[in-house]
Amino acid sequence: MEVLDLGVALYEDVLEEQKGLLRNRIEGGIPDTLILVEHFPVVTLGRLAKESSIIDRDYFMENKIPVVKTARGGKVTYHAPGQLVLYPVMDLIGKRRDVGSYIDFLEKTVSNALNLLAVPAARKGKRRGVWVRDEKIAFIGIAVKRWVTFHGVAVNINNDIGPFSRMHPCGETDIRVTSAKECLGREIDMAEAKKIFAEQFIRDLEAEYGNKYEHWNYSGSEIAGTF
Repeated sequence: MEVLDLGVALYEDVLEEQKGLLRNRIEGGIPDTLILVEHFPVVTLGRLAKESSIIDRDYFMENKIPVVKTARGGKVTYHAPGQLVLYPVMDLIGKRRDVGSYIDFLEKTVSNALNLLAVPAARKGKRRGVWVRDEKIAFIGIAVKRWVTFHGVAVNINNDIGPFSRMHPCGETDIRVTSAKECLGREIDMAEAKKIFAEQFIRDLEAEYGNKYEHWNYSGSEIAGTF
């Protein structure tokens, strides 16, 4: 299992990176790979998104925040530095060919990692994503090609959540948004957060699908080595 830390990067650049990894994973040339990244400010529209979900387009134009259409599932969301995004490029053929179960897994592993950061996050009935009581802290939008996953889940850690009020997140009018920083009243060390999320992802992946990763490599500027 490779864990690739891309630091802070443009959404379009990371999308191209995913596409390359996706092709290689489908062909069996690389192992499962988890990308960790923060994006420069961007609004993304999933396959089901409506432009009308952006209720203050002038705000994004004035702040030079691009709006990008994507092939992922889901609707509209916002990315910015301080938000941790996880993009698993993972083959489900040898695990479980069930997209719903995979989304369940993402919700559970994000909840578990946030709990380790002392954030009381959890799943919320049939509503997708991860929540802290009635406020949403993580947003899921995935795609699957030939049973290999890409795109993933965005988790609000230290990012400014103000721009979410300029849209209907996930296309829903009743969603209030929070972050780990808002919940705890302090910033989280992002290097530590990345380590926690990566390690929890591996633990939960092993528990959920029965795969064993005795060694996995983390490539990044903050922490490196084999865990």
